[in-house]
Amino acid sequence: MDEEQIISALGGRDPAAARELIDSHGNRLLRSAFLLCHNETDAQDLVQETFLQARKSAHRFRGGSAVHTWLHAILLNLSRHYHRDRQRLVCHSHLAEEEIPAPEEGPSRLDTATAATALTDALRRLTAPHREVLVLRFYEEMKIQQIAAHLGISTGTVKSRLHYAIAEMRGLLPGEMNLFGSTGTIETEKR
Repeated sequence: MDEEQIISALGGRDPAAARELIDSHGNRLLRSAFLLCHNETDAQDLVQETFLQARKSAHRFRGGSAVHTWLHAILLNLSRHYHRDRQRLVCHSHLAEEEIPAPEEGPSRLDTATAATALTDALRRLTAPHREVLVLRFYEEMKIQQIAAHLGISTGTVKSRLHYAIAEMRGLLPGEMNLFGSTGTIETEKR
């Protein structure tokens, strides 16, 4: 089935269409969800809710964008609700001021796990708008115009957010693994 047929069948409550949609888009959505909420269980819940919302609103899909873009828009909206709801759960001001403990690093960790942890921690510290544009640009590989259309903002705003997000990442990532820094990977390889 092509994507239009999948969406049509999804609206008709066809379980095979739902399975095909999950198989073709689930992993990418899960990766984005994890980068947006920083919790594997919550990311899985967000992706599951994304597919449930897609099933409910399949009749409204007009084909003006790719199916993945449509699904990602649903995920992004749910992620915003997730962050808004989590902020409401903080009851005491001293809890909000406590620093989140860094994940423990054991000596047997691989460099890739260390890099992933550092990158996740740096992304966690960004504001939601900055994190969103970085995820869409570098993980979803969207172009500036696509990000602008996806988020409903101007291309200038996307560029501005990317600029400031990259500047923040330069300060948050360790120098030897900072791909956003002025030396990039070339100087790191020479060391």
